[in-house]
Amino acid sequence: MKKSKFTETQIVASPKNTLIENIIPTIPYYCLTMKTTPYLTLLLFFTLSCSTSKRISTIESSTYDEVSNQTTYSVLPLGSVALPGEWQKTRYNDVSNQQNFLSADSIPTAIAINQASFYPFYKPHLTSHELVRAMYQWDAQYFAEQLGAKTPILLEDTTSHFILWQILSEPKGIDNYYLFGCENGIIFTVYIHTTKWDLKEKMNFLQTVYRSKTVGNCCN
Repeated sequence: MKKSKFTETQIVASPKNTLIENIIPTIPYYCLTMKTTPYLTLLLFFTLSCSTSKRISTIESSTYDEVSNQTTYSVLPLGSVALPGEWQKTRYNDVSNQQNFLSADSIPTAIAINQASFYPFYKPHLTSHELVRAMYQWDAQYFAEQLGAKTPILLEDTTSHFILWQILSEPKGIDNYYLFGCENGIIFTVYIHTTKWDLKEKMNFLQTVYRSKTVGNCCN
């Protein structure tokens, strides 16, 4: 019989218009209003606009299946992704709707599934790939200017609408890998940071997670 282990379900309220200014310790990961260093996440001070798209509430859950040996992370009705292997949920960020995970061998990853209109660079006329490009440019510019980091694109797929890129700053000890993707008005972000995998393994992981996605039809 197929066995599964249900870890957690929670209802996530839709983000509201608000001005936010705070500093929260977390693992090094970029998320919506956040620009990060290896030890701190700085919430930038700006207003989210709801003029172009209605925010919806979501139901978030994570399930590990022993037969397929994968962890499925769902944010209904937006979509889901599958992580190969068993991953335990750790910190959840209520501002960015970002869920952090940790593997059995202590490798951190993080997933966010959001409406494209959730982000400050959103414009309704942009295509899926233009949104991915805008997100990358916005984030990469910050790291280049504020941390002096290199932000090379390692892989860009204009058919599947994703950009896989790196943040590298040897003086600050930053070597993080991200995949930003978009489909049907929904943006998926995947993060990985580990010295236990080589570059090929990191890139394969990010692509495997993104390509496993299911996408809702709520946000076109």
